[in-house]
Amino acid sequence: MPRKKIKLITLDLDDTLWPNKKVIVDAENAWLNFILAKFPNLVEEFSEESLSRVRVDLVEADPSLKNDLTKFRKEVIKETLLRSGVDSVDAIYYSNESFNEFFKIRNKVQLYTDAKKILERLYRKVIIGTLSNGNADLEIIGISNFFKFSLSAKDVKSNKPSPPHFLKALELANCNPEEAVHIGDCPVNDIGGARNCNFNTIWFNCDKNKWDEIFPCDLQAKSWKDLYQTINKNFILEKNNV
Repeated sequence: MPRKKIKLITLDLDDTLWPNKKVIVDAENAWLNFILAKFPNLVEEFSEESLSRVRVDLVEADPSLKNDLTKFRKEVIKETLLRSGVDSVDAIYYSNESFNEFFKIRNKVQLYTDAKKILERLYRKVIIGTLSNGNADLEIIGISNFFKFSLSAKDVKSNKPSPPHFLKALELANCNPEEAVHIGDCPVNDIGGARNCNFNTIWFNCDKNKWDEIFPCDLQAKSWKDLYQTINKNFILEKNNV
């Protein structure tokens, strides 16, 4: 089968560019420890069960919060403090400060082996963008220079697998979906969402999971070295001057 010409590569972030599970656990612990150091009597109010109830209430009142994780996290903490009798000025202040503790750790990620080296190679050959439902900061992480654009759920007011991330990427790169390939770890949010918009796809499967979806898995890679080989084997990269 001849290789397809590609003008755009889009990448998911968490668990595609870096392993994310431990990072998020550490970041969650950081903000919670900060809050409980200030309000040691609110352990029960900040239990996962209590926080879950607050999240549900907030999303019912404002569904758009699901598309802005930064605002959502701050609102959950602020609302929990308000329900616990903390005055509004302190609730706003400590929700912001505790989020800052979260965000510092959230962006202390370690890229997968070979990821940065391969990003440097791809950057010279093709437009690269990122599509994420999360709120990682690529400037803080130190790799923003490789990407023409970075789209979050907040930017497009939607979460993958819905189309807005993918459609906006095509617009920004000035290319057609058959000229784009999306790479991500989530079979539904990444591969399913991209396929529904007629992107080519590569499933990043470093954990060697089994593919369980009804729709087929076009291509997969189990490491960044494997990913680079898969790209070169199946696609011809063309940098589109936009």
